[in-house]
Formats: sequence, C-alpha cells, structure tokens
Amino acid sequence: MSDAYVVEVGGQTAGIVVRDSKAETFSFFAATRRFHPLEGLEFAEPYAAERAARQLVANFGVLPRVSGAPILDR
Repeated sequence: MSDAYVVEVGGQTAGIVVRDSKAETFSFFAATRRFHPLEGLEFAEPYAAERAARQLVANFGVLPRVSGAPILDR
C-alpha cells in the first residue's frame, strides 16, 4: 500500500493524504485554499478523505472561495 495519495474532486486536485508512520491514519494536506477546511484532518483511509472533499463541495454547491483569494485554482 502506498504512503501518499492525490485526492481529486471533479477533476480538480483537492490535496494529498499521507500515511502517518506511527499510526494507521492518513493526514490531509490541501492543494488549494478551497480545501483548507480539511487541512490537517486525519482519515482512516484515503477514500475517506476523498469523500470528505466531495462532501465539502456538495455542502457549498460550488467550491467555497476564501475572501480575497485569486481565481487561480479553478
């Protein structure tokens, strides 16, 4: 099993999850500000992080924007 996975939602990279060497969890690192609410969260498996990223998008209808953030991550 790999130690790092890319998490994508709708063709956009949401972030990566990296296995913690001391625990059997995966930590999320956001690729863009839009997925920053997930930053640092731990997941039991990579797919759980993908589900959380998809849920974040579903809750906002569109990807949330951080006030003042440039539109570079669309």
